[in-house]
Amino acid sequence: MTIDLNRAEALMERMQRLGVAELEVGYAGERYRIVRQPVASGVASVAPQTGRVSSPVSTKTSAGGPSTRIVSSSMHGVFYRAAGPGQPAFVDVGAAVQEGQTLYILEVMKTLSRVGAEFPCKIVEIIAEDGQAVEPGAPLFAVETVDA
Repeated sequence: MTIDLNRAEALMERMQRLGVAELEVGYAGERYRIVRQPVASGVASVAPQTGRVSSPVSTKTSAGGPSTRIVSSSMHGVFYRAAGPGQPAFVDVGAAVQEGQTLYILEVMKTLSRVGAEFPCKIVEIIAEDGQAVEPGAPLFAVETVDA
């Protein structure tokens, strides 16, 4: 079977624009499965089955005080604060978070991915609502950096 490279490239470009990490599609007897692994940078990382995706952040620093960062969604999906209905939230305002500790779950294309902190921080504000659909760049949390 030959691969239509133009079609594959068009699918990859669209995946990148939409923030989709994995796609499987069939068309006219052809089947494509594309897995994209974005470059890691930022405060939080999604750990889907295929790798890690990071969330973009913005930083504000006050003179002599801790820096405040906004943790944003790295892709389209649904934001969940807990592992399931009736379960306690992973973090609440005021919580001290360790590196790697789960902040939230992002559901992307029926895949649930836990997102963990990349450095120790304190939750200042939870901006997104539980169950809210988010898009790339949507603010989720305001956090303060904490010295380890």
